[in-house]
Amino acid sequence: MTEPTEQEILAKIRTLLALERNYLAEERTALAEFRTGLALTVIAPAASTVIVYIFSFLEVERVLLFDLLNFTFFAILTVWGIWISFRSRSKLNKIRTKKMILKDRECEVMSKSKAVHDLLRDCVSLEGA
Repeated sequence: MTEPTEQEILAKIRTLLALERNYLAEERTALAEFRTGLALTVIAPAASTVIVYIFSFLEVERVLLFDLLNFTFFAILTVWGIWISFRSRSKLNKIRTKKMILKDRECEVMSKSKAVHDLLRDCVSLEGA
């Protein structure tokens, strides 16, 4: 089998870097989902308390029914926020595992050519993937 040329190695590196860019975009999305889940979890109980406080000044006939609906709605929002946070955390772990595998492949491809390794050794971060 013939030795791969530097152009072929650079083409593989470009492909791997494009995959890494895609994983970084997925990671940003998962982090945004995590942030949204945390916001729902933290804000829902406080919003429920504010709504109960506001409606305590009004003359509402069925206070118990309203309180029950209010509690149910915001409990569902809180549970939903917790679920979103745990789901996004799971996605993040999978994405980071894929990124580590990708980093290993980048190093493997870079090591096939000294010229390519010298060119990219400072550009490709090998730690903290």
